[in-house]
Amino acid sequence: MKIIFKYFSESVVEHVFVRAGHIGIKCSLPEEYNDPFELFLGIDLDQGSELLATYSDVVHEIPSQLTTCFSKSPVVSPMWAHYGNNHKGFVVGFDVSHLEKLFPELLIRDISYLDRPSEALISFAEMAAHRKKPRDAMALRRAVLYHGYFSKYSEWSYEQEVRAVNLEDYVEDVSGSKILYIPIQCVAAIISGAKSSVQTKEFLQKAAYELDADFYIENIGRSYPTPYLLNDIGKPSVFSDGEIARPVGVCGECSEPLRAEGDLCPWCSIDQTHRATAAANNPFRILDHFGLLEQYIEKYPNGPRKPYKKTDHRRHLRRPT
Repeated sequence: MKIIFKYFSESVVEHVFVRAGHIGIKCSLPEEYNDPFELFLGIDLDQGSELLATYSDVVHEIPSQLTTCFSKSPVVSPMWAHYGNNHKGFVVGFDVSHLEKLFPELLIRDISYLDRPSEALISFAEMAAHRKKPRDAMALRRAVLYHGYFSKYSEWSYEQEVRAVNLEDYVEDVSGSKILYIPIQCVAAIISGAKSSVQTKEFLQKAAYELDADFYIENIGRSYPTPYLLNDIGKPSVFSDGEIARPVGVCGECSEPLRAEGDLCPWCSIDQTHRATAAANNPFRILDHFGLLEQYIEKYPNGPRKPYKKTDHRRHLRRPT
């Protein structure tokens, strides 16, 4: 099952679930996107004025079509920060095969991330300029339209974006906004953010139950490199190879997912012997023992402002939280 994920702010939770048995998604036109260079990856501008003139006259401008955006992953930290209300929001996962069956005219494609315009568009433009046939002009327009909606500059690649276009026949006008209501059978999972309020988590858990979808809570661990997910009984899952799945192992002490087979995560693997050795070899402790630490730190004005004090030893020895 291929699942794509939509990130939401906590403030829209009631609007998203306002219609029973559906998820409501707002659809936008390109001029409303957060990237001012959307649809900018057209033909390479170094092709000469004659070819650019043909391109401009045939294409004129890319039609403005309603679009909504998803991600291939529910655990992209910048996405949670930007679109998920700094981990206070939520994510909904949708089954692509069901979306395509219910909305047959909907075009759902992964975004291609590029550093420069596609070389293929040059060939289309050259054919339109030299052969002067209507079918070549139409092929150029179609190629530019597809390329414009399904490519972005590579600096946006962290989003792992999937885009759905051609929504005009499916949306409803709700107080001036274009809303796509997606039925229950398309909803695969609902994920509450790590910083969501108790009320939001309870609301989303109830909604997941009513929609017959899996429910998870995003969790930010100490050693696992991306957010992981806890189900409603506290069992951890990870997102790997496009799926929400059980991890290869779970730490026997803190219950965090493991990146490789074993019994303990890296932090829980530190024992008292390791701590004692680290403390004995800590140069700051040695300087502090001889009363030289504060003098040493004052030589580095851009370093720590507070002297290393004996009363702080236990705090420095604790694992990060």
